[in-house]
Amino acid sequence: MKKIISLILSIALLATGLCIPASAAEVTLADTEIGTVTSASLESAFVEGENSLIVFVTGIGQSWSYLFDESYLEEDAFEEGTLQDYDNYVELIENDKYIADWNLFNNYFDESFDKPTIKAIIKVALALIGSLFTRKNMVDTEDLTQIATSLFRYNIVDKDTERIDERVVTPRYVMPLSEWPYNTEPLYNDDGTVSQEIGTYSHAKHHFYGSIPCAEIAEEKLGANYEDYLYCYNFCAFSYTKNNVEGLKEFLDTIVADNKVGADKVVLVPMSMGASVVSAFLAQYPNAEDNHVRRVVSIVGCWDGSQILTDLINKEYADNSRDLFYNGIIADMIGQPWGYVVNWALRLFSYQSLRDLVDQVVGVLCDELILKTPSLMALVPSSEYSSIRGKITSQAVLEQTDYYYNAQSTLKTRLEALEEQGIPVYFISGYGLPYGACTSDYTAFGFMKHSAITNSDEIIDICSTAPGTSFVAPGETITGTIVSPDGEIDAGTAYYPDHCWYFYQQKHELEYNNTAIKLAIEIALGNITCVQDCDDAEEDDYYFPQFNSSSDVKRLSNNYIPDYLRWAAENTATEEQNALYEKVVAMKNSTVNDREQDDALILEFYNMMADAGVSGYARATDSSESFFEKILRKNNDFVAETVGSKGFLDFFA
Repeated sequence: MKKIISLILSIALLATGLCIPASAAEVTLADTEIGTVTSASLESAFVEGENSLIVFVTGIGQSWSYLFDESYLEEDAFEEGTLQDYDNYVELIENDKYIADWNLFNNYFDESFDKPTIKAIIKVALALIGSLFTRKNMVDTEDLTQIATSLFRYNIVDKDTERIDERVVTPRYVMPLSEWPYNTEPLYNDDGTVSQEIGTYSHAKHHFYGSIPCAEIAEEKLGANYEDYLYCYNFCAFSYTKNNVEGLKEFLDTIVADNKVGADKVVLVPMSMGASVVSAFLAQYPNAEDNHVRRVVSIVGCWDGSQILTDLINKEYADNSRDLFYNGIIADMIGQPWGYVVNWALRLFSYQSLRDLVDQVVGVLCDELILKTPSLMALVPSSEYSSIRGKITSQAVLEQTDYYYNAQSTLKTRLEALEEQGIPVYFISGYGLPYGACTSDYTAFGFMKHSAITNSDEIIDICSTAPGTSFVAPGETITGTIVSPDGEIDAGTAYYPDHCWYFYQQKHELEYNNTAIKLAIEIALGNITCVQDCDDAEEDDYYFPQFNSSSDVKRLSNNYIPDYLRWAAENTATEEQNALYEKVVAMKNSTVNDREQDDALILEFYNMMADAGVSGYARATDSSESFFEKILRKNNDFVAETVGSKGFLDFFA
């Protein structure tokens, strides 16, 4: 059953298209706390000489939701208010008094398998068996709808309440990170032993720093009380955009009116899906006196959707989708060697029956999840909205999306109006990848029609994360005025060419690109106002080339360096070991990336620790397949070459 659910979740992941599956790093109090600050210094680190608040607006996968027991909905569950009130849910979350938590899709299925759903699953299983013999898809759409609405019951937005189930809370912290909550009771392991003493662990900070690891650079630039400047606006990925906009307005009004650093302006830092909320917010509140914004620093922001979503809703797949389906995507999602078995099993079905089933499943997920959710509909490119507008059946959702895309049609004009008011917008982006190019979680995106012709960070097109940027498919060459060294994009056509920075072959989880985070903070502080401020290593105070390479220092920062320092504190490191340590630290702190060389250096450092006997490290070697895997692979390759992109029974068609 878990495998079945896993496959459904994989398809559902494809259905939303724009995820940041932020697998949060193991962040503890020791990793993030610098010490208790009793009073904040008002000496400003901002260029203007006046403090601002840095407000991160999260993307999909960066805001967590929590499911609670029904007893918390009872009238006398709390002295005042309801479960949705901060004072009521905050201690429940921090003291582990919730049933389940997730950062995108509901992962709690104990209540999903009621009699109607079990009956639907049995009927689907029998229909699939029938499809083997009839070579036609015999699955009933009503059964798929029953299964989908049951499995994703805590993701579906109610059209009347305009929110998901009332037992689900997506917490919002209207306070600086320095005041975010910690556990007020001991936390326990499954065996009953204490895992965290009182006041030593914060779910909220764990999730924040796990997906936005900015503590080190923020402390360096803002001082020991850096958390007084940092805020985060969380919102549920399955929601109404208008409610997120009004929530952001109320959030900003509140923190500007009362904060620790005397700030009356904010720097908005939208990430991924967060840019759609910020875009809608700035359309609703375009004047500086109303929006409180000093500047906007976008990190892989989805300013104009992604073709993934359009392809999905329109059921348009890649030209090589047949080959991908029988010999690629699904097997890659499952992993080898069992992916080879899945490839073989899929060939028991005719191509047409499988294609019809895929269309059917995608249609159900779009109808029940995407087309009924304004926040997800805001991720459709504005040029494509007219092609899918007629598929929206909810009048409430249609009113929301019509309003949003009317504003989106004037995005460039609105950004220019902000600039005239002294509110600049900056864009930090990844590019150089087709959809689903290198991350196993995103493999399914390669099934989409535009995968082969777009240029993206695996999920969002470069013309959306840096609006106006022209591009060709990876490996091709474009002509233009500010062409990237690889020849794939032209920054000269961007809305603001001197406000854009690009990282080549950078996947969407750009937060573990240390250089990108540093760049964002420097722009937020006002130290960098344009590309020309930081494009000369000899003359400029800061050096961030407009075109840079990708980077991923997640394991190096979270594991390797801390583990080495702990080991070195108890052992005598050699000169060579310390020299290599200094070398990786210098690489991590550099603002010029070279992905191939950087990865090689990280591997060398890892192997050095393995050779030194650091606990938990074993020298990395080239993995070799087992005899069993080799047999499966050869069988898979033989079948693929012999049968081609079709089912076994298609020979008799």
